[in-house]
Amino acid sequence: MQLKHSLLRIAAACFAVMLVFAGQAQASATSSKEFRFRVLLNDDEIGTHNFRVSREAGDEIVEIDADFRVTFLGITVYSYDHANRERWRNGCLDQIDSRTDDNGDKFAVDGKDRGEDFEVSTQDGQRQLDANCVMTFAYWNRDYLSQTRLLNSQNGEFLEIEVESGGLERLRFDEQQVAAERYRLRNRERGIDITVWYAADTGRWLCLESRVDGRVIRYLPEGVATMARLDQPVAEKLAPRDMVDP
Repeated sequence: MQLKHSLLRIAAACFAVMLVFAGQAQASATSSKEFRFRVLLNDDEIGTHNFRVSREAGDEIVEIDADFRVTFLGITVYSYDHANRERWRNGCLDQIDSRTDDNGDKFAVDGKDRGEDFEVSTQDGQRQLDANCVMTFAYWNRDYLSQTRLLNSQNGEFLEIEVESGGLERLRFDEQQVAAERYRLRNRERGIDITVWYAADTGRWLCLESRVDGRVIRYLPEGVATMARLDQPVAEKLAPRDMVDP
């Protein structure tokens, strides 16, 4: 049960659009892009997160699917399936249709920008979000870093988010080093604590990592075996962020 809750905290924050490490994108003649991620729990691969970004009548259409399986002695002890379709218009979320099966618990989120507000329907009912520009955890669109609230695409919660800039540091993907800008996103009430990195030269999204209940959830682009933080502060190495802040 504790493992399920740990995965849920990260999964609920991460199932929005994600761009990948350089060279991962595959662009077609219609400017659509497909991205594939490996998802690791500690050092064990537990599934994939795939998504496609395309353009339609000037809007951005994002289609996402995620599939996690945690096993013990060859037996599946936890499963997670998520499918989500989002339409973005003028840099803001215009529509969302999300379905999730979290180890047997079903979630549905339907949302639409109605002009004066954003209407969200879930299994718990319908409500209006009072915001000029609603965004999910849209790592592909760095404008989300200026938001103080983000929509959880799994359950429809409109979460308060703290965003902290961590400055520049070096990352190593396999044998390739990259200068990156680091940001930390947190919601203490929900236990969300996510670190994301963007390439310092192009601004492209590189990877994601989070520590919850002593475990590390990591998203790496397909084809990348390892990621290391070359400039990780000594304090972070000795005291992981899942420990209680002083």
